[in-house]
Amino acid sequence: MSFDPKRRLFLNAWAMGAAAASISSPWRGSAMAQTPKFISDPFTMGVASGDPTQDGFVLWTRLAPEPLDPEYSIDGLVDVQCEIAEDEAFTKVVRREFAVARPDNAHCVHVELGGLKPNRPYFYRFRVGLAVSPVGRTRTTPEFGAPLAKMRFAWHSCAHYEQGLFTAYGDLAKQNPDVILSLGDYIYEVSYGAAVRRMPVEDAFSLNDYRLIHAVHKMDPDLQAAHAAAPWLYIWDDHEVANDYQADFGKVLPGQDPAKDFPIRKYNAYKAFFESQPLRARSRFDAVNRMRIYGQSGWGDLLDFTLLDTRQYRSKGACLSPGRQEAETVSRTTCAELQDPSRTILGARQERFVSENFMRAPFKWSVLVQPTIFSTLFQKNSQGDPTAFTDGWSGFEPARQKIIDQMARRRRDVSSVVIGGDMHGFWASEVKQDYAKPESDAVAVEFVGGSISTMSFNYDRWNRLFPDNPHLKWQDDRVRGYGLVDVTPQTMDVRLMSTPTTWRRDQAFKPLKRYVVERGKAVLNEA
Repeated sequence: MSFDPKRRLFLNAWAMGAAAASISSPWRGSAMAQTPKFISDPFTMGVASGDPTQDGFVLWTRLAPEPLDPEYSIDGLVDVQCEIAEDEAFTKVVRREFAVARPDNAHCVHVELGGLKPNRPYFYRFRVGLAVSPVGRTRTTPEFGAPLAKMRFAWHSCAHYEQGLFTAYGDLAKQNPDVILSLGDYIYEVSYGAAVRRMPVEDAFSLNDYRLIHAVHKMDPDLQAAHAAAPWLYIWDDHEVANDYQADFGKVLPGQDPAKDFPIRKYNAYKAFFESQPLRARSRFDAVNRMRIYGQSGWGDLLDFTLLDTRQYRSKGACLSPGRQEAETVSRTTCAELQDPSRTILGARQERFVSENFMRAPFKWSVLVQPTIFSTLFQKNSQGDPTAFTDGWSGFEPARQKIIDQMARRRRDVSSVVIGGDMHGFWASEVKQDYAKPESDAVAVEFVGGSISTMSFNYDRWNRLFPDNPHLKWQDDRVRGYGLVDVTPQTMDVRLMSTPTTWRRDQAFKPLKRYVVERGKAVLNEA
């Protein structure tokens, strides 16, 4: 029987006293911690796993019987046990670990595991006394360089809680992906647009604000199903903190001082993000309150993901108007900063990481995971003058060119693919070695896809860009959805899964477009 995360999510697991009695190993908790008796389910946010390696992964949950009640709290430290098994029924338990849930981290739990067998699924659950969590399914990756005949991954972005139901997550969970990539805007900090339901916060600033938004997301059954279905890999974009923020500069609430108050807002947002996701300890705050999100994930000899953080280390937006807190559109003719090679979107250390990771062997496919559209967008204002929007890669053209040049220098038997989000729609394009010369070679293909729920109304506007952007092949922002990819040594089969609306649960998801990319050819082949 295949694993059904939604079936497991609706089990009244916390009352399974008989299952709790089956634990035979001695409990190794903290001498300072307690094991309270909950009168309601403490696992209201489900479970999650992330950052799989060849011998382990990170497991997550949070104890929150009343996650949306600001007056409710659990006192003190709480002992939590975690079970890992080779089967869904837990007849083959391979590990029992423990952790302590702390009030200063909202009683979240992160369990980092190693020493497991490579390239196989595992099942996991948490216990607190008689309370038992839903069951999650995760997996380890193949050993580095080991032959891998096929794998499946999915990616998604842009999930505004109010603007649609999370049915895309529910459909994604049914596709049995080996890994799920979250490409940013996992939450939105602000309420806006037409609403099918309401967020508990209109514009987040405090730590409690961001915790509440993460909590209401995590309580969604479709998102819980996706988290329970497979391990996740994460990057972020802007709305995890604030629209268009740039390193330590960004939008604040009315009456606040950006220089003084934005770092506080960002700290609160980052802390809530770490508390709410299955991230490793290396992602905790460093000495200057930064969190490492960028990284790499290899899958045998078949595929490597390079995951980018384009927010924390970037230069301030090019030619930013005085008093402006968000990105803007500027003139390509008069804004010399657009071509300044000293400006960065990744920072020097991350640039070195990307360069080194690109040169690694022995992968057949290299997937660059970043939060927006990587390909350039040549735009014009109403007077016909060329412009650039400073928030994306077009605001950092020399930095993008470094990556393109590195792709071009790779071995010909390594195929480069870029995936992105942010645009609230699906896009397919070719990454050109020189965008100023449309006849230049393509070094990669790119897929941007779509949004889980966030709306967009730019279909005609985007289509008007195509004559000036021949590398752009197709776009559609009228639907919601996600990307689903099957990879073999010779082909990458990309299905852009969509539904016309997420305001109703009875709408099916179907492939809007399907492309088959042949290894060694940076060409979009519509299937």
